[in-house]
Amino acid sequence: MSNDQKKAAFRTHRNYIIGLSKWRSRLALIAVLVTVLCSLYGIVGSIVLYTENGLTVPELFRWFTTNTNCLTACAACMIIPFAVEGIRKKHFTYPKWVASLHYSGVVCAALTMVFSIAFMSWVDPYQAFGGYNTYLHIICPILVLAAFFLVESGRRYSLRDALAACIPAVIYMVVYFIEVVVIGKENGGWEDMYRVMEFMPFWLAWLAAVSLTVCISLLVRRLYNRLAAFRQERMNLHLWPLDVDPLEINIEMFGLGRYMGKHADREFVELPLSLISLIAVRYGLKTEDLIRPYTRGFLDSVKDREEQQAE
Repeated sequence: MSNDQKKAAFRTHRNYIIGLSKWRSRLALIAVLVTVLCSLYGIVGSIVLYTENGLTVPELFRWFTTNTNCLTACAACMIIPFAVEGIRKKHFTYPKWVASLHYSGVVCAALTMVFSIAFMSWVDPYQAFGGYNTYLHIICPILVLAAFFLVESGRRYSLRDALAACIPAVIYMVVYFIEVVVIGKENGGWEDMYRVMEFMPFWLAWLAAVSLTVCISLLVRRLYNRLAAFRQERMNLHLWPLDVDPLEINIEMFGLGRYMGKHADREFVELPLSLISLIAVRYGLKTEDLIRPYTRGFLDSVKDREEQQAE
């Protein structure tokens, strides 16, 4: 392969990954919009369904399904601005705390579906699937799960992340225990809406529910991480020529910085660290050595754009 062919191959794969990031942003936007619409539809449906049965709106938040829909809708709404910026700047990323919140909502949605199928379906089939509950307990969680796996953040979730994602569900379980067992319905607490006390001691039910939540979270983590690994392989980094001159790589990093600078604000330096790190590992270079030419190109592009606007 000639030197010109090596340069062309490097530039082609760099542009391929930039285009892939733009597609990820669009896909993420579609996915989170689906989550928001499904969750809001579930919340409105819950209000209609339960108020018809004589419940007040505050009482709706005693149900885990209602709280789950609120959590997933909130997390998805937080991702929307980052997805829009990703489309505009050709680079999609969002903070880890937002990703963790999204992960927690998905775990709660999956727990709702599994609990409805595994327990409520034979204890009270109507409460599990009757009327609007089929959407709330089955269709909505499936759509939320599908949307979650479509958001390509490039992030891998750790075991600690998986355990942290269980916190909202565990908090609800603690509140449910206090209201149902400690306070009791006769003293102004909640009734045993899920009827777990009819079949087992509450401590056993609580332990089973926590274990189920952790298992679901670990399964979601495993599936997401495997999918993320597959998407990384899709970048075809193994096709990049190995014998590219380091100077040419620095030139391409400068060009990448200029490309990203065309769509960014001067105050916010876009740093596609995942891409830069992959290139550094591929060619046995230090990540910080590639960040410098990228930053110079970025600032150079921003400066040119500001000068054009001043004219």
